[in-house]
Amino acid sequence: MRILFISNLYPPHTLGGYEILCGQVADELKRRGHEIIILTSTHGVAHGASSPLEPGVNRLLDLYVPFATKVGVKRWKRRKTGRRNYQIAGKIIARERPDLVFVWSQLRLTLGAARAAQHSGTPLAFTFNDEHIAGFLPAPLRLSPRGVAAYVADRYLCREITLHGINIGNATCISECVKKNLSQRGVPVGDAAVIYQGIELDAFPVRVECRTKPRRTRVLFVGQLHCDKGVHTLIDAAHVIATVLGPDAVRVSIAGSGSSMYEQRLRQLAQHGGAQIDFLGQVARCDLSRIYREHDIFVFPSIWAEPFGLTHLEAMASGLPVVSTADGGHGEFLEDQVNALVFEKGNVSELAQHIITLSRSARLRRRLAANARATVEARFSLRRYVTDLESFLYNALAGSGQ
Repeated sequence: MRILFISNLYPPHTLGGYEILCGQVADELKRRGHEIIILTSTHGVAHGASSPLEPGVNRLLDLYVPFATKVGVKRWKRRKTGRRNYQIAGKIIARERPDLVFVWSQLRLTLGAARAAQHSGTPLAFTFNDEHIAGFLPAPLRLSPRGVAAYVADRYLCREITLHGINIGNATCISECVKKNLSQRGVPVGDAAVIYQGIELDAFPVRVECRTKPRRTRVLFVGQLHCDKGVHTLIDAAHVIATVLGPDAVRVSIAGSGSSMYEQRLRQLAQHGGAQIDFLGQVARCDLSRIYREHDIFVFPSIWAEPFGLTHLEAMASGLPVVSTADGGHGEFLEDQVNALVFEKGNVSELAQHIITLSRSARLRRRLAANARATVEARFSLRRYVTDLESFLYNALAGSGQ
């Protein structure tokens, strides 16, 4: 197949794991003999263009608001951006003549490029890695002047910025959680396939636990620093442990970046107790495997329904016992007391007790780590994920009658 990917971000200019995964999927499909063209935004580059260093990658699409800027409705800006992206995508599709267009995240990108693909008659497929697509639903009717104005704008004046007329019949969701939440919000994904993502197993070799030299327990969090990630819960739990066992019992590493206000809050919180907290900042992808292996426990204290859990899988593949909440898509593969220890979101004392239990029991750590690695090997490899996506894309192409 000749496949055109449309994504708001594409490596090396990324903010999180999903656009990294987009690049991994594209590369694996290339290895399988498919022709891949990328159409993405100008984020991270001075001028959108095709580079000889990135054959097949076109960084041309506009974001209606940069990722560093607080987002708002901005209907007229979205309409203008969408129309420009429609024109750009139309030219790329006419030039490249793909067999199929595969749409990834359109967050802050608008639906202009996807709409151009549909209008071109090219078969179209979507993957929903989170709930961003629900942001393109038209505003519901609210009995206030502003509410009525938004309702009229989305249905008559600016309906091209909404999902109006977009056929998302060929779609995948990365978890049952995402599919359920999108359906409840009114996105028509009832027929969407759930295809769980995967990781490159070879990139995350299993750590070997030291049995001869006792040392403090090193606890790791990896992810974006936003309030809904619940990292404050981990810091509070670390301070509880320091009070119970002493300041040298555990040391916490926080790897990631995000909201500057939230990070400042975390740094202040880290000073208000006896625990030792290290802020590693954004860790380069090439260093992440080593970071996992240098730690003893992986904690993910999210307080919202995460779409999935790629960092969980990376830690599990690396041989770290995982302590996590399980309210989102990651709860579809975490089994309490089998391949992880699960705690209630926001429950500081329960999290602290799980860390203490693991720090005291090498046998439990080894059992959870072994089961976790087996889970990833059996169900969550990148190869399996791409194979399932490949079948999905073939079916989408066959269903189009082309």
